[in-house]
This record gives sequence, C-alpha cells and structure tokens, in this order.
Amino acid sequence: MNGPIEALPLYAVLTAVHLELSGKAVNACLPVCYQIVGALRHLGFAAEMMAAYVEVASAGQPYGGIGVNGKATVYPDGTTNGHMVVWADSFNRLVDATVAQHPELNRAVHQGSLNQSAPLVLPVGERDVLMQGAIGAIRAPYQLAYLALPHYTSVFDGWIAQYREPLDYGALSMAHRGLYALQATGKMRNVRQLAHLYPHLGRLLDGVDQLPELAEPPASVARLQAIGQHPRP
Repeated sequence: MNGPIEALPLYAVLTAVHLELSGKAVNACLPVCYQIVGALRHLGFAAEMMAAYVEVASAGQPYGGIGVNGKATVYPDGTTNGHMVVWADSFNRLVDATVAQHPELNRAVHQGSLNQSAPLVLPVGERDVLMQGAIGAIRAPYQLAYLALPHYTSVFDGWIAQYREPLDYGALSMAHRGLYALQATGKMRNVRQLAHLYPHLGRLLDGVDQLPELAEPPASVARLQAIGQHPRP
C-alpha cells in the first residue's frame, strides 16, 4: 500500500472501499461515507460526512455534475439525488470514495479504466479552505470541481437513523479490514512511525488495545444493500 506515512491509515480504510465499489452505480455515497467516518473513528481519527456537489468536465466540455448544488432530496426508497464526501480532519484531506457514480466516469470504469473507480483523495490543508469556494481536482482526462455543502448534510439525518444498525456494523467491519491492511503493509514497509504519530492506532497494531469484536452481520444489512437495486416507480 502506497501513500505518505502520515496518511497511511486513511488509505488502509479506503483500500476495502475501492475493491468493493469498482464500477458500481449511484447511491453508494451515503452508506460508504458513513462507514468510512465510523471506521476512522474506531481507529482513533476525526472525520465527518459532508454534503457536496461536483462539476465534471473534460477538454472544456462539461459533463454535468454529481449531486445537486443545493438541498438534496432523499426518496422513500432510500436513494437520493445528492452526493456525500468525507472530510478526514485528522489528515486534512477531502475524500470522494464514490466519484465513479458520475455516468462518464462509471462508463470509463466499465471500459476497463479501473483507476477511475479509485477513491479520490485531495490534500486540502484546513477545513476552512473548503468553505471558501470550489476545490479543483484532476482525474485524467477529467477535471473536477468540488463545492462543499456542509449546511445541507443534516438532510440525510433521517436516512442515517433508518439504517443505523447495518451502517454501524459496516463501519466496524471496515475498521477491522483497515487495521488488517495496515498490519499487512507493515510486512512490506516500515510503518513503525505510525505508533509515534498516532498512539491509539499504535496500541491497536501492537495488540495492546482491541477493536470491538465483529459479530455476525445483522439481518438489516440486506435492507441496506437493496437500496437502488430497483428503479423508482
């Protein structure tokens, strides 16, 4: 696993996300972002879900956006026209784990460009920078412009409450997989510095502390997984 040592825990969590979501269609952003935030918190890091809008273009040609530039709608079947990203405060990075929801990028994934499905991670600096306007990013050959909309994040509170049990289970599962990825990485590169940078994570890696035990998946996981599988009437 590559990446700067100080951000390695973030990339460890995102590794599982990439493997599971490559090329999948829309409406994955809500559960994925919730679970990323929960996994990072289990590992001792600060993060938050954040509503956002993304403009996509290539060679000057606009391809429309991801989400809506305003208040999103959550439909009765659990889908939404909005978009969600993660602000990973401990790493000063913006994460769009489901950027390939956009039809143009999704098409590229299905044509074999797997790199288009990888989570997009943007070093931003401070959270306040996000509030000052659009943040540009490149996912060649596409140009992306991110507009953070944290004042609309609460629109999704009811959705989260409805699916909290399977979401919390997924977050803990993702934390376990992230920790396992870090332990595996430690066999290939020197990660001893992590224990000094992040004492809680260091205790987890050394086995001094333990993540909560992961039980069998609750039956409600099936209901969460069914979101977006059937067209709305």
